[in-house]
Amino acid sequence: MSGSRQWRYKMFLGLMILYMASACIVALTLLWTTVAQYRIENLNDKTENQYLVPICAPSKTDTDTDPHMNCDLLDGLLYEKFIANGWTKIVYSAKVDSRSIAIKTVNLKGKDVTDCAKTNSVLVCYNKAVEKLVREISLLKQLKHSTIIRLKHYCSKTAEESPCMKYAVIATEIGEPLTNLKLLQMTWNQRRQIIVDLATLVNYAQHSPIGVLGLPDLRRPQFVLVNGHMKLTDLDDIIVGEPCCSTNDDCSNFNITIKCISSRCEGYNSKLNIQKSFQEFGPYIFLMEGVPREKRMNLDRLRQLWQRNNVTTEQLLSDAKLL
Repeated sequence: MSGSRQWRYKMFLGLMILYMASACIVALTLLWTTVAQYRIENLNDKTENQYLVPICAPSKTDTDTDPHMNCDLLDGLLYEKFIANGWTKIVYSAKVDSRSIAIKTVNLKGKDVTDCAKTNSVLVCYNKAVEKLVREISLLKQLKHSTIIRLKHYCSKTAEESPCMKYAVIATEIGEPLTNLKLLQMTWNQRRQIIVDLATLVNYAQHSPIGVLGLPDLRRPQFVLVNGHMKLTDLDDIIVGEPCCSTNDDCSNFNITIKCISSRCEGYNSKLNIQKSFQEFGPYIFLMEGVPREKRMNLDRLRQLWQRNNVTTEQLLSDAKLL
């Protein structure tokens, strides 16, 4: 073989090796991207956790003292169907002892996780979302009321002795979504119950055992119907205590003007809750259709009262009970 042919042969062989190496790198990159995406989308799957980091241990306080803590039960549940999802959580139905319950867990495709993952690791973002569920568990345990969804079980694994993936699942009583159409199709007696429930919730928020509550996310999708009664299901955004302030200007928002007293906007949460509850529900629950003639004056008076800046939650509840 001449020197020229040998050189061409070596050049051809080198190009083939380079081409094959490049193809292998591209194939491996695509494979890794696919596997990584699969792991992200299936972060709750126990079979995938071993390839990431271990799940955190349960808190010793919860396991020793809280009867609602039941990881053995919740870890083995089979979810029946999808119910709803939001920025942080996704909700499924499941059955325990032949009774349906609602199961909440982290929504990996929700806005909270996906927005966070643009600048942080998926693990960091997932753990932040779990912390919101843990806060909701804490509130559900403290706020036991007829207008708030009842906690049945939960599993929380957040003890960080080393880098680990936090884990939280909430099981509550299950309800029927409270849609606009559902409200519009209600009879007068059903609407009257919604009015009483709403006034009761707003009044309870003013006098809860853990302090005055602000309900900034008071929207219809955050409620369900349980045996004809309206119940709040989403608690992780609840504000405990009046907002802090330095001047009166700090207490002016959403057409609300409150004085700053002792570094707190005293009365702010009550006014915000009353205002938002009317904005969300007023157009649907103060309809005159089907209302008995003798109750129409009471209903119209309550509608006007609900829109006043100086009304109290006690006044609303008292008038609602007259319907």
